[in-house]
Amino acid sequence: MRRRFAIFVLGLLLLAGCVISPRRPIPGSGGGGGGGGSTGGQLYVSTANSILHFANAETATGNLAPTGTISGSSTGLSSPKRLLVDTSANRLYVANQGGSSILVFDNVSTLAGNIAPTRVISGNATTLSAPVDIALDTTNDLLYVADGNSILVFASASTVNGNTAPAHSINMGIAVAGLLSDGANNQLYLTDSGDNAVDRLDSANAQNVVGIVGGAIAGADTKLSSPSGLALDGSNRLYVSNATAPVSITVYPNASIATGDSLTTFTISGGNTNLQSPQQIVLNRNVGTGELYVADPVAASILIFTNVATSNGNVSPARTISGANTGLAANAVNGIALDNTR
Repeated sequence: MRRRFAIFVLGLLLLAGCVISPRRPIPGSGGGGGGGGSTGGQLYVSTANSILHFANAETATGNLAPTGTISGSSTGLSSPKRLLVDTSANRLYVANQGGSSILVFDNVSTLAGNIAPTRVISGNATTLSAPVDIALDTTNDLLYVADGNSILVFASASTVNGNTAPAHSINMGIAVAGLLSDGANNQLYLTDSGDNAVDRLDSANAQNVVGIVGGAIAGADTKLSSPSGLALDGSNRLYVSNATAPVSITVYPNASIATGDSLTTFTISGGNTNLQSPQQIVLNRNVGTGELYVADPVAASILIFTNVATSNGNVSPARTISGANTGLAANAVNGIALDNTR
């Protein structure tokens, strides 16, 4: 039995009297935003045991070969799952599920071949078992890792290495499917696919032991169906990928305070979308009113939807990266990360 409602009440008591700060933009966190104009973009995709790199991501489409591939025994890659890029540092973080580790590749836009990661976070002290997703809070230099029922929090994310214990370990009591950090507002979002819910942790950098949910989007009106990936735009809209029928991308307003049976602002769903089981998503704010990249392992594709802040219904993707030349295979498109500054 979930502890959501009990924890929610406790969260209200603990957070009583706190003033909600004005909405601020999220610092560069891998597809969340970025200063300056379009520069072509770099897209990274994790597959069964490799990382594929596609340059000119903001125009890439069709059955194109990757610009480079990171693979081989020296990489340490073993069933890598979700990815996150720190655009300011040109650094890629990998939730390396098969290796019970987090791999970090610096200068990632220049890398290809059988190269070793810059850092490897692993060992008994880390308590890492089967990490599936990661979130970076650049404001507080924290790395959040979804691992089973826990969220492990590592301090000094920009330098942490080796067999280092997490600063905090947050037990959520549910299997955490996806993560998203809004460091500027000190909030952490997570998807609970088993209960068709998206939970929000307020005062995230102080959370420890038992997770205190500040808000939970859940209920029939939300249209959540095995929620998986998360993205947040500059207008405080939360985007969620829903992996099971009716598969969709759902969008919610006022994410920083939303809770309960929230109505969607927009829903992208239907046969024209080509969505089959959408997983990790990243948002590019450089293009129009938002460009959303969707990793869909069942479709063996990266689907790209433009103007997602205003899209609704059975809309077709503007671009699709798929085909034999891409290296994308069915059920092996595990994660994506977008650097829209390079």
